Amino acid sequence: MNKEFQDMINSLPGLQDKLENSRSFKRDNLQGMPECGIYVFYKDEKPLFVGRSDKMKKRIMTQARKGSTHHSAPFAFLLARNKANAKGMDTENKKRDELVKDPMFNELFIQSKEEVSKMSIKCVAVEDPIIQTIFQVYAAMQLDTPYNKFETH
Repeated sequence: MNKEFQDMINSLPGLQDKLENSRSFKRDNLQGMPECGIYVFYKDEKPLFVGRSDKMKKRIMTQARKGSTHHSAPFAFLLARNKANAKGMDTENKKRDELVKDPMFNELFIQSKEEVSKMSIKCVAVEDPIIQTIFQVYAAMQLDTPYNKFETH
């Protein structure tokens, strides 16, 4: 195995410790948050979603902004999809653009963005985009986050 890659893999447990032991932020006060890296949304101390960004504060703000679309608030969209499925709505056979045009789904999406806005966030600085990518998957698996899906469509 390439030594540089092996070093990246070896750094993941230490990054995980830093992430889990980092201070919690709320969306209304992100002062002191690193500019780029990995973030985790928590609800009632349960990790739900791991994200990554080179503009972390901006990304966290858009995840819960009332006017954000499914492109800029994918976590809230996933929460809304789960809620819609629980209500018996078929979301699996519809494209995202179709779903947000549905009044019932759109209301759930708005509620989910509000829910995300109240969650706590932990983060760790990770500047290298390759390590960010690898660590996002690693952290999601370690934390067993229910809203990280890595399949492509």
